[in-house]
Amino acid sequence: MKKGFFAALKKTAAKLGACDPDWLKSEEELQFNTVEPGGSGPNMILLHGLFGALSNWETVTPHFQKYTNPIALQFPLLTAKKSEVKVKSLAVFTEYFLRSRNIDKTILCGNSLGGHVAMRLYLANPNLVSCMVLSATSGLYEHSVDTLPVRPDERFVREHMDRVFFHKQFITEDAVAEITKILASRANTLNLIHAARSAKKDNLLHELKHIKCPVLLLWGEDDLVTTMEVAEMFRKNIPNAKLVTVKGCGHAPMIEHPEWFAKEVEVFLKENGMIKA
Repeated sequence: MKKGFFAALKKTAAKLGACDPDWLKSEEELQFNTVEPGGSGPNMILLHGLFGALSNWETVTPHFQKYTNPIALQFPLLTAKKSEVKVKSLAVFTEYFLRSRNIDKTILCGNSLGGHVAMRLYLANPNLVSCMVLSATSGLYEHSVDTLPVRPDERFVREHMDRVFFHKQFITEDAVAEITKILASRANTLNLIHAARSAKKDNLLHELKHIKCPVLLLWGEDDLVTTMEVAEMFRKNIPNAKLVTVKGCGHAPMIEHPEWFAKEVEVFLKENGMIKA
């Protein structure tokens, strides 16, 4: 690593406060799991939610490739220590990735927890971010899963997914089985609880006024996790925010309505001079 690399990250962590990931203390070199299909245009970092994965971006990425270089970054929610899965630690983790690739002034696109992390990173180091796309993001209020049953079973997973998706065809047997398998590990469950609790405690209402970059809010009108009331609060409190909504959509618009999602991002980037009109 270049001289000053970890010093810069520690400076960000100090700005965030209550942020002390073990890897930063030991100055550990991290490995990142990404999906990078390539594309034409500026870099756009895609950040998933609490129960999300890189696969959340599969159907929307081909559209993004037409006007950006999308990079889906996986959070280490299941593999990291509990000090490393909180919102602020994930913001420093994301900055680590950007600095390791010499990426600055990038577009951050986050869903749910990923949007929360994007805002935290911007607030700590706005020079790294050109604009943000926030979809169903936490940071104000959400019906979260900061309490989980001792042994989350398939029924719990189906009930959770039923709140996430408006169109029930997205609640597939494979998806239910995958999440159920993840939650079968007590260590995994505890990590997700730590991440969810940190998001719930980290209310950004009084800090949203400091977000000066252009922000696109993309929301499903039938979102039961971060409701339209939450979307309106973000719109009213972020100075340069634009809210666009879609009917028949829950908490993951990029999965349920990928073409709409990508088109609105393209319009937004053109309006703000990030790509050519």
